[in-house]
Amino acid sequence: MSWSRLKTVVRGAQAAIESEPKHLAPLRPIVSEAVLLLSNPPTKESQDELRYLLTKIQEFVIPWRPSPRPRSGVFYIQPKWAKSTDSQATEALAMLDALPAAQAITADSVPALGNMTMKVFVSHSSADKAIAETFVQLVRGALNISSKEIRCTSVEGYKLPAGSESSEQLRSEVFGCDLFIALLSPASMQSVYVMFELGARWGTKRYFAPIMVAGTTPGDLKPPLSGVHAIDGTSESDVHQLLADMGAKLSLPVEGPSTYVKVLRGFINQASATMK
Repeated sequence: MSWSRLKTVVRGAQAAIESEPKHLAPLRPIVSEAVLLLSNPPTKESQDELRYLLTKIQEFVIPWRPSPRPRSGVFYIQPKWAKSTDSQATEALAMLDALPAAQAITADSVPALGNMTMKVFVSHSSADKAIAETFVQLVRGALNISSKEIRCTSVEGYKLPAGSESSEQLRSEVFGCDLFIALLSPASMQSVYVMFELGARWGTKRYFAPIMVAGTTPGDLKPPLSGVHAIDGTSESDVHQLLADMGAKLSLPVEGPSTYVKVLRGFINQASATMK
């Protein structure tokens, strides 16, 4: 059994659920969350969460199962969508239980590439390069962090090193960085790569701060990410609090506001501009 094969089965359940929007509508966010979990490397936490979600799906369709003791003269045909959803969820649970424990990985088991752990990883869309660049300047000004300790792939000086295996390096840094910051604009929320990074980091249960910019709001986040407290990138007090939290997590002092307030207001102005 494999994680990728399991994803195929859960996608089958998703297709069955999508085919019956009337009765199975409550299962759509649940199965979408399951597919998101399966889009990332397995961890113990993601396996436990996946088991919970699949059980919820199975429990929901139980009422449509044929009775084990049918009444005389009563002929019942289980709806095709109920039968398919039920069988796919049951198969997925059996596959999940059959996965070897060795396949489950934790954030601590992901090898770090290079000799330095990335302190801050800024996930973003390349369309938001200007916002990302100003945010990096803000973090450096407020926390006095070296450029080598920040990853921001669209910004010069913070890109991946030449010759690196990009997918493996990014995977390692998403899992292993101290702080994961996501700049969530309309563009980034449509980016497969950004959503992959968000899901991967969410699965580690480590520090993760989404910042809503360019017209997005916390209401735009879908489960399971909707359960994470989001920062309003247009709020000066929210951004000040974020910097204080980052400093506390990194055990670094935060510089006085006068040293970075100009950059902070520049970031807020950019974050307030609605994308067209």
